[in-house]
Amino acid sequence: MKRWVLVLTERGSDREGKRRRIATLLVALGGLIGSCAVGGVLASDPIGYGVPIWPFANPVDRAENALLAQVEPALRSRLPLPTANAQVLRTTESYGSVFWTLKLRVEGEERCREVAVGPDVKSRRVPC
Repeated sequence: MKRWVLVLTERGSDREGKRRRIATLLVALGGLIGSCAVGGVLASDPIGYGVPIWPFANPVDRAENALLAQVEPALRSRLPLPTANAQVLRTTESYGSVFWTLKLRVEGEERCREVAVGPDVKSRRVPC
């Protein structure tokens, strides 16, 4: 007695594997490019973005952050600054906040920051 069997093969299974590998490679490449772009933005002003840590901030940025943390209580209570390394250039009140433009001397460099003191303290780097 002859027995006939129908054999089915999966055509294209190799194509699906290639597509998955290519898709995985593209996602990994996109993630790498995206993380480099985000890192570049964070490195432009690590203190303003709140990430004064190693991959984004250099030692001068970390020293500037420490100086701002030292000056912040005086700004909140509108007292004179406790250190000679910080100087108030301008004070502006608007939008329910007080904006202080500070000149900071940090490790031989002069940097200027605009600090907004409201419910939260926010700052951004500005030209001197």
